[in-house]
Amino acid sequence: MFNVSVMRWIDDKAGNLACNAFALKKRLLSVLERTKGGAPQEFKKIAVMKFFGFGSVIVSSPALVALRESFPEAEILFVTFKSNKEILDILNIADRALFIDTSNLPSFVASTLEVAAKLRREKVDLALDLEFFAKFPLVLANLAGIKLSAGYYLTQEHWRRTLLDVPGSYNHYFHTKDIFLSLVYLLRTGDLYYVGFDAFRKRYKYPNIEIRPQDLERVRTILRENGVDGDVIVLNPNSSVDLAPEVRKWPEERYGELVDRILAENPQAHVVLIGAKSEASYVGRVRAHAHGDRVVSLAGKLTLRELAALFSITTLFVTNDSGPMHLACLTDTPIVGLFFGDTPTLFAPLASRVEVVAPSLYCIPMFTVYNGKDVFAGRPAETVLNVPAQTVSVDDVMAKVRSLMAFVQSSNDLDSDLPTVH
Repeated sequence: MFNVSVMRWIDDKAGNLACNAFALKKRLLSVLERTKGGAPQEFKKIAVMKFFGFGSVIVSSPALVALRESFPEAEILFVTFKSNKEILDILNIADRALFIDTSNLPSFVASTLEVAAKLRREKVDLALDLEFFAKFPLVLANLAGIKLSAGYYLTQEHWRRTLLDVPGSYNHYFHTKDIFLSLVYLLRTGDLYYVGFDAFRKRYKYPNIEIRPQDLERVRTILRENGVDGDVIVLNPNSSVDLAPEVRKWPEERYGELVDRILAENPQAHVVLIGAKSEASYVGRVRAHAHGDRVVSLAGKLTLRELAALFSITTLFVTNDSGPMHLACLTDTPIVGLFFGDTPTLFAPLASRVEVVAPSLYCIPMFTVYNGKDVFAGRPAETVLNVPAQTVSVDDVMAKVRSLMAFVQSSNDLDSDLPTVH
């Protein structure tokens, strides 16, 4: 993927120009036709657009289920970056998917025009924009000639009033899963005050994915080859490269101390460190801060399907706020989520056994949709230090680890006491 900062700069500068031009065109056509666009009750084809972060794609999955139930006759197309192909295959939440190639700028431009042409040929009725502040989805929808768009009106960009036929409300007091669901609810009901939304949102949860036998066997083989047996405790010290990753991490030595203390209190366990191939060097440094031979790094060695298979046999997962945290929810893995720059109010893991750690500081969340997620207190994200993360001690995290491990153990004991049915 070409540089995220470059992508955001293009989205801001070129996107604003394009959106202003498309808004002017729409206003002129509106005057000529003397009609105002409105959302019909039924759609034949809906293009859902969500681009950044495979974790966000997972968080959007309940909204896709709700969309399917709300408009059962519609064909749902999911438009996203090519890097999200594997998670879409796992989730299986759309009829078809179209991908934008972000490997370099020429590929990005070419694939954008290709996808726009495909959407135009498909005669899509509605673009459902699940990005909160990016301009790209609305640019793509207009290039594709999609007449109706639904999205979030949360900035003072005047062209959004024109381009959004169904402007939804963004409410940062709700989890992002519910924020995505709110747009589907609005499309379905037209209820601007969301009177019935509470009951609606509670109907939709993350799907439970099926682990393929070959993926589970592959994971078991990798664990055996690395000398891992007994309980598996997984640690993910990484955070998305798309958003100030260093700010959202603990100091490396604290991850190492956490590993040592977990192993000291759980002599039957091994700790498995995970990460993408690009994160292997960093994960290796974290591994070097831990002692003993019951810790291994599998960074860069697992596909997403294999990572999900690993989570399905994991006793406990300690993780930074990241895509893998949300992936683990799909297997209902016990999770301790670490939020060093963001807030669990918006992004907490949604599983049955969860603990979260977050600094109790006024500055949290540091990056929001209101500051474009690329500045903090007027400073560029890359110049901000991980001071909030440093206020969280290893003791703080170990308290959550112990609490969840005790709960998991008590649940296992209850299960073992149940009579066997023959």
